[in-house]
Amino acid sequence: MYLTITGTLATLIPQGLDPVYYNSNYPKFVATLILETHFHRFFTSILFLAPAILFFINLTLCTADRFWKELKKKRGAKRFGPDILHFGLILLTIGAIVSFSGRQEGYVELAVGDKVELPDGKLLKLVDFKYLVYPDGRPQDWISTVQVTEGGKTIIEKADIRVNHPLQVGGLKLYQVSHKVSTELLLQDPQDPAGKTIHLVQGDRITRGSTSLFFMAVEKKTQPAGEVRVVIHSSGPTGTRVVRAEKGDRVLDLTVQEIRPLDITGLEAVRDPGITLVFVSFIFITLGLVMTFAERLKNLSKTEKRSPKPR
Repeated sequence: MYLTITGTLATLIPQGLDPVYYNSNYPKFVATLILETHFHRFFTSILFLAPAILFFINLTLCTADRFWKELKKKRGAKRFGPDILHFGLILLTIGAIVSFSGRQEGYVELAVGDKVELPDGKLLKLVDFKYLVYPDGRPQDWISTVQVTEGGKTIIEKADIRVNHPLQVGGLKLYQVSHKVSTELLLQDPQDPAGKTIHLVQGDRITRGSTSLFFMAVEKKTQPAGEVRVVIHSSGPTGTRVVRAEKGDRVLDLTVQEIRPLDITGLEAVRDPGITLVFVSFIFITLGLVMTFAERLKNLSKTEKRSPKPR
C-alpha cells in the first residue's frame, strides 16, 4: 500500500527538476517538504529503495512457497494467476533496482544555436526555446525545440522537449529540467571587412593577440535606470585590469555592439537499462490479474452449479 500510494504521488509530481520549479509552482510548505525528503527524486531515494527491497524479499519467498504448493496440489484446479501476478511484481522490483544501479545521466546547458554531441555520436542542436509564464509571473512551461543529426543526415527535423514530455533519441531520453537567463555580449571588430560579430556568454574567454579577455559579470547602471554594462577582465603582457564597458564602448580593438539577455535551457539525458524489464513486468502483472479474475469467476460458477436450487 505504501509503495502504491507514494509511487502514484511521485508520478504526479515532476521528477528531477531544478528546485526553483518546485518553489515557484507549489506552496512553500509543500515545496520544502518535497525537496527536504528528496521526493523530487523519489525512485532513487531511501523512501523508495528501503521498502522496495523488503517488499521484494517478502514477495519472492511467498511466491515461491505458493507456487510449489500449487504444483504439488493433487485435487482441485490449480490456480497460477496469483503466481504470475506476483512474478510480475518481482520483475518490476528487479527492473527498478537495475534502473537505479545502471542509470546514466548527463546534463547540458544550451542557448539557441548551440550544439552538443550525444554519447552515441548523434548531434543535438537547440533550434528554439520558449519560456511560458502564468499571468501572475509563475513559470508555466519550458519548451526546447531541438534538431538531431547523425553523420550529416537529419534524424529528427524538429521536436519539442517539455517538462514531463521527454524526447526519445535511440537509447536516450532527453528531459527538460531547468532554465536560466544569462547575458550575451556582442563584440565587433571595425577592421574586419566581413563584419563578423563575436558572441560571448557570461563566463566565456577569448584571446586577441597576446591579450586575454574574460567576460566576468554584468552591472546595472544607476542612470539611466535599467541600463547595464559588462565587466571584463583583461590580462596580457602589460598586466591585468578590469574594464567596464557599455554599448558603443571600445574594448581593445573591439566595439561593444550589444548587451542582451540570453535564455539558457537545461537538458538532462538519461539512459535507463531497466526500462525494458519494467515494461515486461507490466505484461506479467496484467496477465496475472486477468487469469486471477477468470479463475475466480470459474470457481464461483462451479459453486453456483453445486448449490441446491430452491424448489
